[in-house]
Amino acid sequence: MNAVAGRWLAWTTRLIGWLLLLLVGVLSLINLAEAPVDDVLWDKLNHAIAYAAIAGWWAALLPGRRWKAAAVALVFGLMMEGVQGVLPYRAFEWADMLANGVGVLLGLLLSLWWLPRGFAGWWSARSQGA
Repeated sequence: MNAVAGRWLAWTTRLIGWLLLLLVGVLSLINLAEAPVDDVLWDKLNHAIAYAAIAGWWAALLPGRRWKAAAVALVFGLMMEGVQGVLPYRAFEWADMLANGVGVLLGLLLSLWWLPRGFAGWWSARSQGA
């Protein structure tokens, strides 16, 4: 892979990571009073999936700092729950925090298993035809 392609891939993967944070942040703070589904299991599954995506993506992006990426994802989840606690149309829930934590752990483990050398290792292997 040439240097331009490498920089482009690094830039776009970081952008996707920031967009994931933005998307989860917006979804965490909007008014869901008129949400069509009021299913607790589905809500917790959504939390786990969202935080697995965030933690897994950033862990693969920063393979030397995977645990820090996971910790930041967990703190982000705590912050979102904290802000929800002060919004009149949302609420802080410990069960959501647990689901966030399960998601973070799952994302971290998936990144370790699927991309042990992170995105850079994956790109390198692809550019060498592996």
